[in-house]
Amino acid sequence: MIADAEAKGEGKAAREMGAPVKFGVTEPISLGMPTQAERALDEQLHEEMRRDAPLETEEKMRFRAEVLMELRRITQQWVQEACIAQGDEDLASRAGSKIFTFGSYRLGLISPGSDIDVLCVAPKNITRDSFFQVLVPKLQEHPDVTDVTPVPDAYTPIIKLKLSTIEIDLLFARLSSMSEIPENLESLNDDNLLKNLDDKTVRSMNGCRVADHILSLVPDAERFRDTLRLIKLWAKHRGVYSNVLGFFGGISWAILVARLCQLYPYFNTATLVKRFFKLYERWDWNNPVVLTHIQEKLNTPGLMMFKIWNPKVNPQDRMHLMPIITPAFPCMNSTHNVSETTKRIILAEITRANKVLEQVEQGKCKWAEVYRPLPFFTQHKFYIQIEVLAATPQVFTKWLGWIESKLRQLVKHLEQIPSVAVRPWPNHLAFQDPEWKHAVSVFMGLTVEKAPGQQSHSVDLRRTVVRFVEIINSWPDMSQHTGQCEMRVRDVKRRELPSYAVPEREDAKKKPKGLLRAYTDDVPGEEAVPTREVAPEVVLDIPPESRPVQSEGQTKRKLEPLPKALDPPREGLKVRKMSKITVKLAES
Repeated sequence: MIADAEAKGEGKAAREMGAPVKFGVTEPISLGMPTQAERALDEQLHEEMRRDAPLETEEKMRFRAEVLMELRRITQQWVQEACIAQGDEDLASRAGSKIFTFGSYRLGLISPGSDIDVLCVAPKNITRDSFFQVLVPKLQEHPDVTDVTPVPDAYTPIIKLKLSTIEIDLLFARLSSMSEIPENLESLNDDNLLKNLDDKTVRSMNGCRVADHILSLVPDAERFRDTLRLIKLWAKHRGVYSNVLGFFGGISWAILVARLCQLYPYFNTATLVKRFFKLYERWDWNNPVVLTHIQEKLNTPGLMMFKIWNPKVNPQDRMHLMPIITPAFPCMNSTHNVSETTKRIILAEITRANKVLEQVEQGKCKWAEVYRPLPFFTQHKFYIQIEVLAATPQVFTKWLGWIESKLRQLVKHLEQIPSVAVRPWPNHLAFQDPEWKHAVSVFMGLTVEKAPGQQSHSVDLRRTVVRFVEIINSWPDMSQHTGQCEMRVRDVKRRELPSYAVPEREDAKKKPKGLLRAYTDDVPGEEAVPTREVAPEVVLDIPPESRPVQSEGQTKRKLEPLPKALDPPREGLKVRKMSKITVKLAES
């Protein structure tokens, strides 16, 4: 249907067609060129993006390049010293090492303050143990390096650090087929480099390989970058950017945009953005999104043991709800964490964006309306708040990572409660805690509905949360960090949210009197008609002594109540509130 509309020019002026090309696994949907109206929209889009999502300046980019050069010097010196410690001074002068960037930096989407994802590649005599036990102290001694946080036990082992104030996530790969790293090694795309490597090393190399493959599989890298820039801004502002929480991560959004570019090779950025939401709103998610044919190396020694995404062979792969497959061998599903809840939220946001873009095309609103931040903290009456606290950055990183990896299970269990819908929020909020140096809050919105005609309804969250706490208590590193970290779980009403979650809004005084001051998320042209209906009173069954104590300096921001005299009070919706539940690693 989309292809038919393109061929007919969508009822508008017929498009000029570009030369026949093919990228990816199918023919393009359209070879059409942008119309004059779409060129005008493209200019407007780029103007708004320069204002709302500026890229790093040329001067700062040169500074980042210098930082990467210094990081490479440090890693080369480390490899040389490691070779000398092994008694091979001759190899020390030849072994070498190289660093490769991946993620947003490699794709060309560098915004002010963003970090740099880096992979350090070393020869076969340099071990991961040396990476953490020798390189880490070396980094800590460097005068320009701060906040060194090694996480050797992570799914993908990593060293987090700041070099000259630039945040860097440093991974490591030991190439077992090379005794020295040649200076002319410009990419890691040769599959033979993966032979006989362990899973952690392959995962570490995957980011670089996938980024390079994506850039090689799109018809125009610049249009791809510009389109992805808006899509990532939209996904972050609308709260659907988080792989660990079950939404899409950066690489998944990049693959979706790359596939779009393959299907519309001549469209400009504005037209690609419009087609993005239209295409994926209609996508049949029984079919994976792929950029190239999935390769298997069943008969290649050293590569045949790697697991490839294949729902015909692997029953677990059949359970994936929105498969988006990485283009580099070994091909994997980058969205295996997606649940029914997050799928519903992602599709709802795509549908909303599609509606807003119809208004943009008609000149009824600006592009910024597409990526207008979701008013999450005014959309729900109830929230789950999880405070993650730790004494040191090293423990905090590990503790937060463990809790984040289990949040999907909490969402799943909450949605098994009848009449409860959950909205996970991926944007954690840092705050000042009087007892802990490092603290963030994780929030989930709860929508509780009662059946028609039902006068009252009680929802017990305690059992679900206690189950989640038990899962958190199974942390393998718990005994190592006694007294160094804590987690607090509570549920709060909207008016009880901490001040750092609901900052004051200048336009609050402009809202009509007698209405709840929750900011709406209406699509332009579809605004809800204000009503003066009385909201049901919510009765919280919680003794005063078990209410969470606010941190020093916090103030409660009250939403204006509706007038009580409009209608007689009705039997309210009762939510059985759990007492504050704390996971504290203390001496037993």
